[in-house]
Order: sequence, then C-alpha cells, then structure tokens
Amino acid sequence: MNQKILVTVSVLLLASGSVLAESLPLQSVNKAGEVIDAAIEAHGGAENISNLKTLVRKSEFINFATGQSRKPGPPFDQGQQMNFNAMDLENDIFVARNKGEGGGYVFDQGVIINGDDSWQLNYRSGTAAPLAEPDFNTQSGPFVRVTPVLLMRQLQARRNTSNWLGESEVDGRMQDVITLVMEVGPALALYIDQETHMLTRMERVLPPFGQIEYSFLDYTMIDGIAFNQKFRLYANGDDNLVIDVKETRVNVALEDYLKVPGNLGQVAAITPDELSTQEIDEGVFLIGGNGTYALFVEMEDHVVAIGGTQTVPASIAEMRKEIADKPIKYGVLTHHHSDHVPGAAAYAGQGATIITFEENKEVVVNASGDEDAKLEYIEDRMTLTDGDRTIELYNIGPTPHAENILIAYLPDQGIIFEADHFPQPQTGVIPPAVPATVAFAKALEKLNLDYTKIVGAHSARVASPADLETALNRQAMMAAGGK
Repeated sequence: MNQKILVTVSVLLLASGSVLAESLPLQSVNKAGEVIDAAIEAHGGAENISNLKTLVRKSEFINFATGQSRKPGPPFDQGQQMNFNAMDLENDIFVARNKGEGGGYVFDQGVIINGDDSWQLNYRSGTAAPLAEPDFNTQSGPFVRVTPVLLMRQLQARRNTSNWLGESEVDGRMQDVITLVMEVGPALALYIDQETHMLTRMERVLPPFGQIEYSFLDYTMIDGIAFNQKFRLYANGDDNLVIDVKETRVNVALEDYLKVPGNLGQVAAITPDELSTQEIDEGVFLIGGNGTYALFVEMEDHVVAIGGTQTVPASIAEMRKEIADKPIKYGVLTHHHSDHVPGAAAYAGQGATIITFEENKEVVVNASGDEDAKLEYIEDRMTLTDGDRTIELYNIGPTPHAENILIAYLPDQGIIFEADHFPQPQTGVIPPAVPATVAFAKALEKLNLDYTKIVGAHSARVASPADLETALNRQAMMAAGGK
C-alpha cells in the first residue's frame, strides 16, 4: 500500500508569537472532532447511526497464514472460513459462529454473549459451556474493528478521547488520521478520506505480531447507512485476511440466535484462565494462563524451559517461586509460529541457549531482539540430560501444521509436551481429532514412546493416552457419518 506521511500537527500562535492560541492537545482534539463529524455524516448521519439497534452480517474469509504457515516465510498457506456475527448494540448482546479449516485444523465454534445466559459453543464436539464471566467488549471487538459503522458509533461515544495525528497520502488520496481508543485493545489510527470523508484504512500495533493494517472497500448504502462489502487485513505489510460480506441486515430481531442448539450437550462452565502453576511430576511444572503455557523441568544444576509463547516472562517469574536458585540453561522453541517465538526474548535475557531449527534462525533472532542470542540447532532429535533426569526432543514434522515441530518427552516421568497438535478445551469432552492430531498420533506410534500424560502449550488440561484415542475415534465416527 502506498502511504506517505506529509504533515504533522501545526502550532497556532497568537499575533504576539509568544503564547499558544490553543494548547497542542486541545487543537488535536478539536481537529479530530471536525473530522469525526464529517465522517459520521458520510457514513449515514448521526441519526441513522444512532438508530442502528441490531446488526447481522454473514461473510466468507480467505485467511493467509502470515507467520502461521507450515514454513517460516512466504508464500503463506491459505485457509477458508465462514463467519456469522449478530450484535445488539443497546443490550450488549453478541453472537458469533466461525467455521473453516487451515493449518491442520478443522473448526466450527461459536459464542453467545447475553449477560448471565452466555455460552461457548463447539459444534464439532457437540458441547455448550456456560461462560462464568462473559466479556462483551473483548468478544465483539474483532467484529467492531472490521465494520465501519460500528467504529463510527465508537467515535460518537469516545470523541473527546480522539486526537488528530496529521495528514497522510494513501494510494494518491489525502487522509486525515485520527485516533480511537476502544474499551479493550491497543489504540487505533483511523484514516478518513478528506474528499469523501469515508473510513478507508486503519492501523494498530499488536504485540507480538507487529503492525496490523485494515482496508475498508466497496461501500454500499443499506437502510441509509454505509457498509463495506469487502475488507482486507495486512500483517506487517503482508496479506493476512480477505473478507467478502455476503449478507447484511439491520434492526432485525435476534431472539433465534440466542438459543443454544438442542443437539449440543451442556458441559462445565468456562472460568477465566488465570496464571497458574501445576507440578505435573516432581520438579516438572506446567506454568501459564490465558491459553498459553510452558513446561519447566528442574535438572540437577539448571532448568530446561520448553515452549515460547508470550506468557513466558510471567511464567519464569512464577517458576522462580518453585526453583529459585538454578539458571535456565535451555529454552526450547517448538516451532516458528508467531505465537510460539515471543518467549525467545525472555530466554535470551536469561542467558539461556535457545534450541530451534536452523530454518527458523531469522524468525527466532528477530523474536529474541538479540543478534548475539545463543542458538543451538536440532534436526531430528536431541537429548538433554544431567545424568539423572533426561529430556528427549523429537522433530515430528512435517505435519499439516508445521514443516518442523518439536515435542518433548520425559521418559522417566512418562510426560509428553506438545504444541498445536492435540487441542484440548478447558472444560468438556475431548473433541474429534483434527488432521494435526492424527499426524501427532502417528508420530507417537512411530517413535514408540511410553507415556502416561500429555500436556500442551495451549491448555492447562493434562491428557492421557485414552484421551488421544477418544479424539481419534470421534474423528473416525464423524468421517463415517456418526457423531
């Protein structure tokens, strides 16, 4: 995308030249207010936008797996998705369903946010789990960010916190750039076309992924409100998501979407996944929260850390409550995906040697932020031992998820640590195996490992060989037309 920043906020002086007519912050807020007023009018007007009570949209996605493909660099893998969103803006109600496949996964899941009657739905598993602490803003945020009229409503409500950043040229057209700070998430920079006053582009910085850019395309008027029919998202300049909107309905009843389908069985409620420590075996700790975990193994005079998600710094701090006086000697990264390498910075900061694949060197060095980070490369397998305790690392790739990917095996404890190949929900039944799970099971069978526990990078749940067998059997039943 062709973008060039041309002008920053100017300073207006009184005739004497010695006193500011308005402070810079006040100028910025006032200018932003002018841009917001024009944009709201262009998108349908304040009255029409305020009268938008409910919104239903159905879309089809092409997902470019930027930083999440089987290999580290482009061309990136692609996946297909179907998306449904329904929102009641007056009553903080939000319904979503996402269905698709990619990266060795097949998914069909949804959420109902409706106060005390909120649910997480998994159509492949056939389960409905109550949400103990539903979060309307977090769940609806992704939908708001790809829907201009919803961003206009946010601007209506938050105009006094918006600032004008300056002017910018995008694809040959001048834009005013203003900020928007929503209830959750990083601040947004909105680009408003100076001639049409339409929202054309948005940016935000989203660690650890970098700069995320949004393009809003192909507007049409529906009930007096401008809706984009196409949308593109870029991650650090690369294609990441293309949305083609298939249906838009406004101010329709949502009651039918708030019902849990009768063919889904209720399971235990989902509670917030807070930072926690589990001692899986003596001196073996699974530590993490919010769906990201690492395994810390105490050796005689050091610690081996396995997993590289962004909770690693907090997990290290928790680990120190259990193992205070031994350095982290090795930090093992399972694979190159962007959510599995941020821990490299923490490991480098600890002076640890980072174990990875040579093909992932550039990704890992960038994630570590240290050109001199200590790296050790693995090909097929590696053994770490202190003479008493042993950790075996195996490359089980290629799989549908990654060309090269490590599992860790503690033979004396019968523990396997894996990432992204055996999805386990926080609560409820073990879901049918996805293609990545099938590849994982075949690798374990080939390696002939004797294990009793499986722990993963995305769940605090400790699984058994029987759980893996359940997933495989359920997948086979679905393939045969059963449930």
